[in-house]
Amino acid sequence: MYRVLLILFTLLIYGSSMATHNRAGEIIYWFNPDDGRYWVKIITCTKTSSPADREFLEIDWGDGSPTDSIQRSSITFLPNADAQRNEYIGSHLYLGAGIFTMSVEDPNRNGGILNIDNSVNQPFYIYSTLVINPFAGRVNNSVQLLNPPKDNACVNKPWIHNPGAYDPDGDSLRYSLVECLGQGGQPLVGNPWGYVFPDEICPSASNNFWIDAATGDVHWDVPPACQGEYNIAILIEEFDRETGAFMGSVLRDMQITLVNCSNDPPDLQALADTCVNAGDTLALTFIATDPNNHNIGLSAFGGPFEVTNSPALFTQPINSPGYSEGDFYWETNCDHVDAAAYQLYVRGEDGGGDVDLVDITTMNILVVGPAPQNPAATPNGNTIELSWEPSVCGNVTGYKIYRRTDLYGFVPSHCETGVPSYTGYTQIGTTTSLTDTTFIDNSNLSQGQQYCYMVVACFADNGGAESYASVEFCAELRRDVPIITNVSVGETNTTTGRDTIKWLMPTDLDTINTHPGPYYYEVYRGTGYGTPGTLVHTTPTNAFLANVDTLFIDNLFDTETTPYTYRIDLFSNGILAGQSQTASSIFLQTTPDDNEITLTWQEQVPWTNTEYEVYRFDGLQFNLIGTSTTQMYVDSNLINGVQYCYYVRSIGSYSSTSLPGIYYNYSQEICDAPLDLTAPCPPELTVLGDCELEENSLSWTNPNNSCTDDVIAYNVYYSPIDSVEAEDFELIASFSTALDTTMLHNNNGSIAGCYMVTAIDSVGNESEYSNQVCIDNCPQYWLPNVFTPNGDGANDLFVPLPPIKFVDSIELEIYNRWGQVIFKTTDPMINWDGIHMESGEAVPEGVYYYLCKVNSIRLSGIDVIELKGFFHLFRDGKGKVN
Repeated sequence: MYRVLLILFTLLIYGSSMATHNRAGEIIYWFNPDDGRYWVKIITCTKTSSPADREFLEIDWGDGSPTDSIQRSSITFLPNADAQRNEYIGSHLYLGAGIFTMSVEDPNRNGGILNIDNSVNQPFYIYSTLVINPFAGRVNNSVQLLNPPKDNACVNKPWIHNPGAYDPDGDSLRYSLVECLGQGGQPLVGNPWGYVFPDEICPSASNNFWIDAATGDVHWDVPPACQGEYNIAILIEEFDRETGAFMGSVLRDMQITLVNCSNDPPDLQALADTCVNAGDTLALTFIATDPNNHNIGLSAFGGPFEVTNSPALFTQPINSPGYSEGDFYWETNCDHVDAAAYQLYVRGEDGGGDVDLVDITTMNILVVGPAPQNPAATPNGNTIELSWEPSVCGNVTGYKIYRRTDLYGFVPSHCETGVPSYTGYTQIGTTTSLTDTTFIDNSNLSQGQQYCYMVVACFADNGGAESYASVEFCAELRRDVPIITNVSVGETNTTTGRDTIKWLMPTDLDTINTHPGPYYYEVYRGTGYGTPGTLVHTTPTNAFLANVDTLFIDNLFDTETTPYTYRIDLFSNGILAGQSQTASSIFLQTTPDDNEITLTWQEQVPWTNTEYEVYRFDGLQFNLIGTSTTQMYVDSNLINGVQYCYYVRSIGSYSSTSLPGIYYNYSQEICDAPLDLTAPCPPELTVLGDCELEENSLSWTNPNNSCTDDVIAYNVYYSPIDSVEAEDFELIASFSTALDTTMLHNNNGSIAGCYMVTAIDSVGNESEYSNQVCIDNCPQYWLPNVFTPNGDGANDLFVPLPPIKFVDSIELEIYNRWGQVIFKTTDPMINWDGIHMESGEAVPEGVYYYLCKVNSIRLSGIDVIELKGFFHLFRDGKGKVN
């Protein structure tokens, strides 16, 4: 007996030493390129008064290697909290790629946590996820959590907390609330529950506990009067900003102490997100007030303070009762440029009340690289040479060059980096170093157009950040070649068609020294949009360039079925002096549909067409029916089968300020007739199943009442099994009027099945399937508990109790009290007369047992239901059937 008591006493001492001490914690990690190892810092917050205290903690690295015991490196005691902060630092060499979960499990949590059942006996478990991906192009470091994992809250007073996550890699962060974990990383267990969120203790309409997934702000709107300690777990996940790939995560398990107090939290003024040009100084003032006139201690943490080069400063110049100011000051430089914003957290904590309360504000600061300066564009032959000054930021890794035709007038808005797509600029090239500040644009440039550019500096090593865009800068090619302005269809015909071609003479051609007269032009034509290779016209020669014709009418060929492309070559003294850009005629095509014709067209021209006019023939003349800024127009409200004829006129110009003219060009004429090729919209189906009547009632909407006007029939499709594949359905009924929108159906007594309906219009177009509706059977099969085979005409056969519904077959065996099978059948009606199936003798009165597998007809197919039971067999007719 003494030995038993001694063992029990020893176990109690051991249990108390193992238990009741873990309050909070997390694991953070970073990669050390010098030794190729990942280093971790395990941070725990423990109960100081507990006899349990860990000089070492065991960590599982998650790669199958043995656990390591890591020694504590520091202890910091938290004032007035019966708590201490412990740090354990160690390292590990991972031998390959993978996703690894490094974890620490330590028995146990401190006792009395309200939302963890029997917390004193619940293990404490934290983990972080490490992704090693050789294809990611970089290693990952976990977030650092700058705000302690222990906080106070007051009953009925709003509470806010932020873990203060800073990611040194600039990854995108996502925050979520998850359950605290226990043994083996599994959910906590207990009776009646293991873990619940804080607002599930004393729940109410105003007791809401939630997290902002983007900022990490955790809110407890109105904490209830359920005082005590609560634990929560915040999962912080990292995602690569460029690829969206998962990079890792950290789980923080933290503790909140909720007490009743008369104090109110301070009110910290929030500031809007902002940005700053690298090299400029950002100065912000944060103002806090306190409704109880207490002093407010202001502090700040976050990314701006974690950078090693010129970190930010925060001071509190004013702290008087009820009012406080904090000054944030950051001298930024080019090393701070990043694609991701820095998160700044400002914390205001009041003093003088019975419990110190906190307010936190979170803001984002984007440090942007300065725009490239003094850009210039210089024409040189058929190219434009670009140049700009090297960026003042030495960490620039290259530049992006953008172009559009004509000036946009872009002025970036606050924090708007790069060149947004809405400006119409497209990227045409890159350079790959800080000093590579020239670019030659030789990509299909045309005389007569003004080309405008912007340049952006790139910071590939800073998360792929881009600077502000440079100012727009523009240039035009010299007008030393002919400029084509018109390729217009004058007559539409397969043999006598006609095109009109016009061009402008060059104004910047050196006619004195390089290209003296006499002059003439050659006009070349190509079929479709190909290279003009057929000489179709040579103008008369003239000693003066201004006197040479700049108009040619090309005729007697097919303009109805194909477009043509032209080029103008200028000859000086018999030598080619320059070629125009190519330009094609407008080619119009039609696509008929129900009561409408869609017109589309295309052309390849060096000028810019800004508007198109659409003309339709009314029997006497062509009339303008509409305009379009795109190469499409839909002519609707037409009569099916009637022919309509059209042409399109384009309105365009060059962007050069020296070419102010407007140029009009015509397409060929084309005729077509609308035809109903559009299927009607599908009906909406409703199905009501009736197990008693063993039939389904189908009804559907008439599309003529909502989205079309010519539905005349319906098809009903059915599948006896649950299916989403159209090929599993068969046509079971057709209705020849639009008003027939109901039907009754069953499949040989079964109502199980799925239905879809289609609508058919007057020309035979069938709609898409309606919504699919499925109905299941309600199987019924019961066996009696009394059977009287005595020949009196009542209850002489053992049969199922009516009604029998939706049964395909059965497998029935009847046993006597010794377990011998005396009868079996697959007939659902059974019809057993009490005769032994082998001996042919009547079985005696008594209790008999049965095992019956009922194969019921269900939507998913045949479903087996097992029935087990017994019944009494009487021979004197006194048994009552139930």
